[in-house]
Amino acid sequence: MSEPNAWAQYMENTRRTEELQSDILRGAKAGEDPAKLLILCAKALSLTTNNPVFAQEVERTMMAVQGHALGNPALREEELEACRCRLERIREAFAKEEDLSLKEEMEQAIRWHEKRIKELEAN
Repeated sequence: MSEPNAWAQYMENTRRTEELQSDILRGAKAGEDPAKLLILCAKALSLTTNNPVFAQEVERTMMAVQGHALGNPALREEELEACRCRLERIREAFAKEEDLSLKEEMEQAIRWHEKRIKELEAN
């Protein structure tokens, strides 16, 4: 990465980290679910260390343990919303795609997301 791009990325990460800090503080004052706040903390830390995998792993693990195993409704609802958004984007891409092999893969993703949404709504 060139130096000007590295500086721009650093400044963007700093800006986003400050936004996350505000969100974390607001959430703590509002009594937001601690698991959601921990995920926000992980995202902020990932930005400061330039390690996005850390936040992804924390979020995935929190969803699995807190959301599914322990039945945390706030995380389940967050996953449901994210799943619905992904499904919408996949459907939009599917409608525009002309390559049949890609459409086939997208159909599989659509079916998986529809199934996951039903599972989350049932809990």
